[in-house]
Amino acid sequence: MTTATPPAAAPRRSFVSTINLLFRLAVVFLAAVVLLAVLLVVGQSAIYKVHEYERGLHLRGGRFLAVNEPGWHVRIPLVDTVIIVEVRERLGYVERINAVTADNLSMVVSLQYTYRVTDPRTYALNVADPERILFEFVQGKLRDVTNTRTMADMMGARADFNETMLAELRAKEQQYGVRFITVQIQSAEPPANVVQAIEDRMVAVQRQEQAEAEAARQRTLADAEFYAAQKQADAEAYQIQQRAQAQRESVRLLLGELSRHPEIAAQYLEYLTAQELKNNSKWIISAGSGAAPVIELRENPGEANVP
Repeated sequence: MTTATPPAAAPRRSFVSTINLLFRLAVVFLAAVVLLAVLLVVGQSAIYKVHEYERGLHLRGGRFLAVNEPGWHVRIPLVDTVIIVEVRERLGYVERINAVTADNLSMVVSLQYTYRVTDPRTYALNVADPERILFEFVQGKLRDVTNTRTMADMMGARADFNETMLAELRAKEQQYGVRFITVQIQSAEPPANVVQAIEDRMVAVQRQEQAEAEAARQRTLADAEFYAAQKQADAEAYQIQQRAQAQRESVRLLLGELSRHPEIAAQYLEYLTAQELKNNSKWIISAGSGAAPVIELRENPGEANVP
C-alpha cells in the first residue's frame, strides 16, 4: 500500500536544501577571505620595497646576506630580517660648547656638519647608536682643533678652521661607514667675563694711543716753538753781527781817510773831545779863594752824573 506525501513536506525540504546551500557557500566564502588575508599577510612579510634614498640590510637567521639596492625584494617570513638604512645627506649640530684656545682662553663655539652614509653595513651593524657616536666624535674633534688655534684665528680665520676640521673628521670615515660633506663653524665667542675684559683692554689701549698721540703733538709743537725761537735768535744775532761788522768797516774806512789827512784828523779829534766834554764834564772857573761858579756845558744836565 503506497503512502502519499503530504503537500506541505515538499516546500519544507526545499527550504532546508536552500539553507544548507547557503551555509556551504558562506563557509567557502569565509575560507576564501581567511586564505586571502593569510596570503596578504604572508605576501606583505615576504615582499618589501627599498626606496631610492635607502638601502636594505638582508639578514637570514641573524647573519648578513647582502645590501639590497632600491626596488622590490623578497624575503622568507619569520626567517629573514631586513634593516632599512637611509643614505641621503644628514644634518648635525654641536651647540655652544666650551673649548680652550692655544693661548689659554675659553671660548663658546658652535658647529654645523653634514654627512652621508656610504657603507650601510658598517654604519648599522658595526656601530651602536651611530648618530650619537658621530655627534660625540665631532664634538671631541671640535675641542681638539680649537685647542690648536688662538682666539684671533678662531674669530678671523674661519675658512681655514673649517678645512682643518673637515680633514680631521674624514680620518675616521671608514670606521663609521660615513662620508662628511660639509663642516661650518657657526659661532666662536669668548664668555661674557672675557668679553668684558677684552673691551676694557681695548679701551685702555685706545686711551694709551690717544695719550701717545697727544704727547707726540705736544713734542711737535714744542719743537716747532723751539725752532722758531732759535731762528729768531739766530736772526737777531746775525743782525747784531752785521751791524757790528758795518760799524767796524765804517771805522776802518774813517781811520783810513783820517790817516791820509792829518790836519782833518786833528780837527776831528778836537771835535770828539769837545763833544765828550760837553756830554760828560763840567768846567769850574776860580779866581782865588771862595766860591767858584760852575759852568754847565751839557745841554741836558740830567743826562749824566758828575764823577
